Amino acid sequence: MLDNLAGVEFETRTIGPLVLTTPVLRKLGLREIIDQHCPLAQQANLGHGVVAELLVQCRLTEPTALYDMPEWAQRYGITGLYPELDSAAQLNDDRVGRLLDVLYTRRAVIWGELIGRAARLYGVEFRRLHADSAALKFAGAFAKQAAVADVPRLEPGYNPQGEWVQQLRLFALATGDGGLPVWFEALNGGASDSPQYVPQFEAFCEHARLASLLPLQEVIVIGDRKMPTVENQLAWLRLGVSYIGPVTMQETHREILRELLKAGRTWHELPYVAQRDAHKPPAERTVYTGLSHTVQLRDAESGKAYTVRHLYVRSSALAERAAQRRQAEMAAIEREIQRIQKLVNKYDYTTPAIIVQRVQQKAFKKRAAQRYFSLEVRAHPERPAAPLELCYTVDHAGMRQEAEWDGIYLLVAGGSVVNAEDAVIFQEWKGQYKVEHCFRLTNQLFLVGPLFLKTAARIASLLFLIMVGCLVAGLLERQVQQALAARQEPIRGLMPEGRDTLRPSIPRILKAFAQYSLVIVRNSAGAVVAQQFAKLNAVQEQILQALDIANPAAVFG
Repeated sequence: MLDNLAGVEFETRTIGPLVLTTPVLRKLGLREIIDQHCPLAQQANLGHGVVAELLVQCRLTEPTALYDMPEWAQRYGITGLYPELDSAAQLNDDRVGRLLDVLYTRRAVIWGELIGRAARLYGVEFRRLHADSAALKFAGAFAKQAAVADVPRLEPGYNPQGEWVQQLRLFALATGDGGLPVWFEALNGGASDSPQYVPQFEAFCEHARLASLLPLQEVIVIGDRKMPTVENQLAWLRLGVSYIGPVTMQETHREILRELLKAGRTWHELPYVAQRDAHKPPAERTVYTGLSHTVQLRDAESGKAYTVRHLYVRSSALAERAAQRRQAEMAAIEREIQRIQKLVNKYDYTTPAIIVQRVQQKAFKKRAAQRYFSLEVRAHPERPAAPLELCYTVDHAGMRQEAEWDGIYLLVAGGSVVNAEDAVIFQEWKGQYKVEHCFRLTNQLFLVGPLFLKTAARIASLLFLIMVGCLVAGLLERQVQQALAARQEPIRGLMPEGRDTLRPSIPRILKAFAQYSLVIVRNSAGAVVAQQFAKLNAVQEQILQALDIANPAAVFG
C-alpha cells in the first residue's frame, strides 16, 4: 500500500513471520555455511547463502510463492530487509537454479554442520530418534527426468484428490526432543522403506559427528512397522544401538502368547495417557496392558546371540474399534446377501457362477469379515420355476476366536533398552508421533516453477531447503514451549476465542505474525529515508519475549 504526503511516500509491506525466522537462520549460520561450501566467483554480487536463506524464508512465510520468488520478494519488501539485494528481480529462476545445482553434492555436509550447531546452541538431544518416511508430491509441467546415478528419481504417484502427480519419498530422522528433523534423504518415488533405516542412520552419524555428542549406546531408534526387519534388527545390534518398533503379528507370535497365558502369565497395565485422552475422566481413557518375554536373535555372520524383548500390547480403544468394524461389516454383508437371495432365479441370477460372482462383487467387496461366510448355491430340480437357492453359514466360533486378538499388537526392542521395564519401552514407542513434526511443512503439493526444477537433483536440493525450514520451525516451537513451561505462564489470547495456551504449535505462532508489517519512507526522489516497524500487539509481544527477541528493528538492524 502506498500513501503520499507532501512529497514523502509511505509504503507498507507485510513482512509477517520473518521477524521470528530470521534470528534462527542467522544463529544457525545457514548463509555462512553455504557460502563456505558453495563459493561464488569474485565478480558475483549475490552469494548462494543469501539466496538459500531467502528460499527458506519464502517457504516458511508463503509456501506457494516459490512459484514466483521475485513477486514474493517485492510484496515482502525484501530489498529493504536484505541490503545484499538491489532488486527483487535478482531472485529469478536462473539464480535459484544455479544455487540448487551447486547445493546438491554438498547438501549432506552442510546439513551435518547445521545440526551440529543446533545441538550446541539450542541443546538439542539426540538420545531418541524417530524414523519414518513420507511421499512428497510435485504437481506441474515437469520435463522428463533423465536417469542419473546417485540422483533420486521422480515417479508417478496418485493424489487422492484425483490429480496425477510426480513424487519422491522423503526419509527422515526426528528427535524425541521437540520432533526436530536431524537427518533426511530424498529417495526414488517408489523406493522401499525397510532397507533405508540403517544406512541413513549411519550417514547421519558420519555427517553430524554423532559420536562426538553422545555414545551410540545411549541412542534409541524408534520406527514404524517397516523398520524392525530381522536384517535391520541385527544391524542395530551390531552397531550397539537400541531400537523399538512394531512387527506384524504372525501365527507363531500368537501361539507363543497363548503358551505364556497358559503358563500363568497375565496382562499388566501400562501407564500411559494419550494427549487426546488427557481431559477425559479416567474411566473413558484408553487402557493399555502388556505382556512380554525375551527371545534370542542369532547373528549368522558372527554366531553371536542377542537378547531381544517382545512386548505384546493390548489397547482397549483399538479392540473396541476392531469389534465395531467387524460387526458393521458382518451386518452389511448379511444385508446384501439377503437382498441377493430375493433376486435368485430372476433377471440374470440364473446360474450358480453368476450368483456367487454377484455376492463377491456386492456383498464381500474388500471387507475382511467375508472370511467368516461360506456360500452354497443349491439346486432343486423339483422346482423348475425356482430351481436355485442361495444359502450361507457364518463361522461364529472362528469369529469369536479371532476377536480375542482385537487390539493386540507386538513391539520388539533390542540393545540396552531390552532391560527396561515394559512401561518404559511402551512410552518410548508412543512418542513415534513426534516424527510427524518434521513432516508438518512438507505434506503439501508443491506449486513450484518447473523452469528451475528441470532436474531431479534440483528438486532434491529444494527439499534440503524445505527441511531447513522445518528445522527452523521446530526450533521456534520448541523454544517457545520450553520458555512457557519454565515459567508456567501461558501465552494469553493466542488461541481461537482468545484462549490461553502453554503449548502453542508452530502454525499458530507463525499465524500470529502473518499480518505484521513494515512502513518504508521514501523522499520525493524515491530514495529510502526511514523504515518503521509496526507496533506489536499483546500476543506478538509475548511470543517475542518467550523467544528472547528484543524488537523487530534489532533483528534487521
